[in-house]
Amino acid sequence: MKDLIKNTITNIIGLILLGINTYCYYWHQCIELTPFLIMLCVSLALFLFKGTQTKKWLSKGLSKILSK
Repeated sequence: MKDLIKNTITNIIGLILLGINTYCYYWHQCIELTPFLIMLCVSLALFLFKGTQTKKWLSKGLSKILSK
């Protein structure tokens, strides 16, 4: 798959997650603030970063967490 297609797919997934997260938090109030913020960070990371950058960012973050 080309990088352009991967980036488009991750952007769409990020926007969908952001929409569902916001809808559930404001209109149904089925989630609390902490899960809302975690899901917000994940959805914005999927939307804002390219697929290759997201993979590098996650591996770097996980390696720091696992090395402690």
